[in-house]
Amino acid sequence: MKTRREFLKRSTAAGIAGIIASGKAPAYAQDMGLLKIGQIGIGHNFALQFRNRERTDGLKLGCKPYGFWYDVHEICERFKTRGFEKVYKDPEELIKESDVISIEYPDYGRTLEFAQPALEQGKPVFVDRPFTGTIYSAEKMVELAIANDAPLMSASSLELQPELPEIQKWAKDYGPILSYMCYCPEPMFVWMFPHVINFAHAALGGGINTAYFSGDYIIEMGNIQSERHKKWYDPGRPLGAAVSLLTYKPRSGEPPIIGMNHIGPGPGPYNIYVYCKEDSKNFVVGEHLDAPKIFQPMLVALNDFFVNRKLQRPYEALLEQHRALVATNMSRITGRAVKLDSLGGEDALPYSPSIKDWLDRIYLR
Repeated sequence: MKTRREFLKRSTAAGIAGIIASGKAPAYAQDMGLLKIGQIGIGHNFALQFRNRERTDGLKLGCKPYGFWYDVHEICERFKTRGFEKVYKDPEELIKESDVISIEYPDYGRTLEFAQPALEQGKPVFVDRPFTGTIYSAEKMVELAIANDAPLMSASSLELQPELPEIQKWAKDYGPILSYMCYCPEPMFVWMFPHVINFAHAALGGGINTAYFSGDYIIEMGNIQSERHKKWYDPGRPLGAAVSLLTYKPRSGEPPIIGMNHIGPGPGPYNIYVYCKEDSKNFVVGEHLDAPKIFQPMLVALNDFFVNRKLQRPYEALLEQHRALVATNMSRITGRAVKLDSLGGEDALPYSPSIKDWLDRIYLR
């Protein structure tokens, strides 16, 4: 009869032989050194994209989904099985025990509440769009990030697309830029205007002077239409379109740019049509909403941000994009063009509880 020691010795030797034969470290060893992502809230759930470290595209991920917190107990229980190692009853405990933080809480009026303790601890913080609620909270988070050397990122997937250098080079070759039309086929005000505003900002630069809103205002979340393009709509009204018309300050004697940032029903996928002095050209970044090429750059950027603490856009851009979005909302309220420089700290994005209610229903199905 074999002793316990002999059994353990043979089992360990067999395990080591198996590891050598497979060419892989055991699961616990593969996880060593990976940064722990703590996710607050529900949304795109970017942390879960880090589950598969055996990627076919060769991207080496340096993070893993670790902690999850949300204020709906049933959803927390479901996220236990989706790839997170631990769920928390307290977001501050999650922040303490995680290396990097991803904030996706549906009520963006609370973003500063969640971001502040993480930034004060020097941890990288990613915030899903929209960045936050008020002008004050946006400026405060950037202030905390700089003071604590804690990287802060918030982005639309469109402002990270590989086509951006091509657009920038073309605009330089055929410029100066006179105008552009940037398009997103979905209509939801606070979720989709960041796509077009941020995309144009990343592609063509900043210096926005005023914002003017026109069109249909959609923020109340209705049912979801499960078709190919997955369009959101309020069942009590037809799907509408809206425009944020941005004017830019003159650049080095060039004529001021006028940008039409269009969200809602219309032909085609995400695109930006640029009009320059010498030519015009349309740049397309995806044939439909589920195109993998649209979302892959976000994973690459987040990995670089979390692991190497690399900012994808300067803070000046982050703040100006947020001001342009808030100015669009203030124009909606006042019915006139609003200067970005005129905004005060309490000027804010609109919010509807239906956003959180809708997301809760989606994850409780």
